[in-house]
Amino acid sequence: MGDLHTEALERYDSLFIAPHGSDVPLACPSRVLGEVERGRRCLVLALFEPAGNSPAAEAVRRLRADYVAAGLPSVRERRPGPAAALATEVRGAGDESAINEAVRLLMHVGPSTSAQHIYAPLGLGANVDHRLTYEAAVRSFASETGRNLFLYEERPEAFVPGAVRTRLALLGARLPPGGTGAAEGAGLLRLLLRVNEPARLRGEMRSLRERFALLGWATRQWRIARPWNPLRAFGPRLQPVVHPADEDALLRAREVANLLLPRGKGNRPRAAGRFNLRATSAAKQLGGVYHAERFWLFLPSGDGLPEVQHPLEAVEA
Repeated sequence: MGDLHTEALERYDSLFIAPHGSDVPLACPSRVLGEVERGRRCLVLALFEPAGNSPAAEAVRRLRADYVAAGLPSVRERRPGPAAALATEVRGAGDESAINEAVRLLMHVGPSTSAQHIYAPLGLGANVDHRLTYEAAVRSFASETGRNLFLYEERPEAFVPGAVRTRLALLGARLPPGGTGAAEGAGLLRLLLRVNEPARLRGEMRSLRERFALLGWATRQWRIARPWNPLRAFGPRLQPVVHPADEDALLRAREVANLLLPRGKGNRPRAAGRFNLRATSAAKQLGGVYHAERFWLFLPSGDGLPEVQHPLEAVEA
């Protein structure tokens, strides 16, 4: 488990759980900033990231939060070679071991930090580490009273048209009547045209075979998701939450993207430029003026909203 000693962790108000170091600063930098500005101590925990200093650690520090890496073996380490990129649907023995270790870790981190607000990935994209992190967080925190569990939409994966809806459908998520419009859909062609873009933006080179394999995987996922009815599903009950941000938070988010995403020829931030354009478009769709991020709040299994609401919530009507 790397150099992480859970018993040595300090107390925090908010815990952001990430598959890899860059996921939280790319997905929800303004939420981290918002928590810090309200006087809350924030910790970003990257499960499948090696310990040590990194650009991700620097990005989190720029958001005035603390960062720690658990050092669990990533899918690239568990499945060396092309199998890492192609194994998007079948879970192997190494994955079962990884999720059990992740759950064990989080069961220690929760009491050690006493964090009240937990943030975990929705599980977008083909990288199995994202889905394992989602599952580990849900198993560790979803049923606990006194804690709020939010699912953040990983970026750039969330910029793929229909990706969020497909993921919610595969989870069998049940949404409140006022939140069904938040799960915007997209035709299969639009999804396929952009499904390989997140890997390019992250600088993860894929072979032609891998890109075609991802097209096939995305097609199967989209078809399975088509019959989903968010009002009658039997999976987790989720409430869409939009966090709008001001111009200063927008500049911070762009700064983080410039730091984390690969540069092109002449040291130009080409990936960051495209990422920021996608983020601007997403903000408009979410109703933000400068910048906006969306989360999915876990609700109790019964009817009605939870009694404890997060102070930064702006629940969509």
